[in-house]
Amino acid sequence: VGGDAIAGDDTKQDPKTEADEAYASRGEGSSSRVAFTSYEAVCGQGDVTGDGVVPLAWTQLEGAKQIELEGVLHSINEAGTTLPTDRWYGSEGVIDRWLPTALEEAGISSGSSDG
Repeated sequence: VGGDAIAGDDTKQDPKTEADEAYASRGEGSSSRVAFTSYEAVCGQGDVTGDGVVPLAWTQLEGAKQIELEGVLHSINEAGTTLPTDRWYGSEGVIDRWLPTALEEAGISSGSSDG
């Protein structure tokens, strides 16, 4: 399961979101710039996409069921901030996009019944 929400970019950009404004106020630039730094630390290349912390390619394990979640972030907050988000793996609108498949792959019942 991997989120594909932020492209890493280490160039200076004008803030586009509230999270970008928080990063800019701390001198970190933007969410794309912070993602670049994180992705580079994980895989040696910052100009890839991912959930803002982990590059997407590193979530797609060989031999495993591949689940790519467009627009999904790593954390309950915008990465590196205290700004809450509803687009992280465990949020109500996202968890149903991956949990049933994960439970099925693990051979675990989801607890629902047909009757």
